[in-house]
Amino acid sequence: MARSPSQADALFQQFLPLADSIARGIAAGSRVIELEDARQVARMQLWLSCRQVSEPASAAGYLRRCIKGALLHHLRDHGRLVRVPRRQHEKGGHPWSHQSLHTPMPSGDLWIDQLEAPEQSGQPDGVGIEALLDRLSAGQAAIIRLSVLEGQSLRQIGQQLGMSAMAVQRRRQAGLAALRAELS
Repeated sequence: MARSPSQADALFQQFLPLADSIARGIAAGSRVIELEDARQVARMQLWLSCRQVSEPASAAGYLRRCIKGALLHHLRDHGRLVRVPRRQHEKGGHPWSHQSLHTPMPSGDLWIDQLEAPEQSGQPDGVGIEALLDRLSAGQAAIIRLSVLEGQSLRQIGQQLGMSAMAVQRRRQAGLAALRAELS
């Protein structure tokens, strides 16, 4: 049951210091997010969560979890690992700005064309994926080809092979475990 606007407003005003306190703690502990950004995220989540509270007695714990979760999600999604002052980041042009690999370089070539293919050092004795799959049983190899290489779901593979999705999952796990053992 959602709260009425006046009840949600009262809860918001009551728990506003809690939201600001959690925001200060996250901002001070991470040094990746600015205090004002953390405060805005915390207050927005508090506002949204106050409308969902059905029992005022348990509101503090619920709101604390919601606010902290929203801040951690924001930190994960928007935080920068290399700390650049906000004003400089907004201007752009600093060495850590985000840039697409499909944008042209000053020479006219694309950035993505300048990347080299990764070395295949993880394969034992130059053995390819197909050779490793051939070492497995036919059923395990087929399931790994269909699930990992072609991206089919376990249910789709089960329908093709006439088995349950759980049986497909068990065979895929056994096959992947055998491949891990082979590669180590």
